[in-house]
Amino acid sequence: MSKLARPFVEWVDRMPVIETARLRLRVARTDELPKMVRFLVRNREHLRPWEPRREPVYYTEGYWKGVPQIEQDAARRGQGYRFRLLLPGDESEFIGVIGLRDIVYGSNQFATLGYSMDAAYQGHGYMTEAAQAVVRFGFEQLGLRRIEACSMPANVGSARVLERAGFEQEGLLRSSLMVDGKWEDHILWSVINEHWIWRQQN
Repeated sequence: MSKLARPFVEWVDRMPVIETARLRLRVARTDELPKMVRFLVRNREHLRPWEPRREPVYYTEGYWKGVPQIEQDAARRGQGYRFRLLLPGDESEFIGVIGLRDIVYGSNQFATLGYSMDAAYQGHGYMTEAAQAVVRFGFEQLGLRRIEACSMPANVGSARVLERAGFEQEGLLRSSLMVDGKWEDHILWSVINEHWIWRQQN
């Protein structure tokens, strides 16, 4: 796992803003709905092989109306964090999305990581940097013990991101999700807090 500079986390209005060496990660503001939709429209074909089949309405502002507020409320309650990736000094467009969802506290203390990257910004290590920062956020700020993620076997780029963020393969989820109209297998990955700490120190 590459050793990037320790991310800085600031809580603004009970929502986290994460600064890494090259990125700012934060929850979308209410007025950024058009920016959210532009990201989806711009990457429609790029993301199609890895996602469920989307109806045309999915790519409209009407479909996403109210979602920024829902995501803000979830973050304030600690139920989920959907971070938008921005380049500091240029917040005109989101260049990616990464989130922790299905967060469970108490005797479980785990969450699921998901992400997608703008096609124009792939290959520069941005998502690896974001994933490392969000894993650290989950362990150090939320006190999670385990973070899970899934990737399709053919998605080599996603596997590299997870490996560099400290995840290890656990097994294969057969026929686990319908992607672009076809049932697909997914590899189950996880990173455990104590294992992650050991790797940070070695």
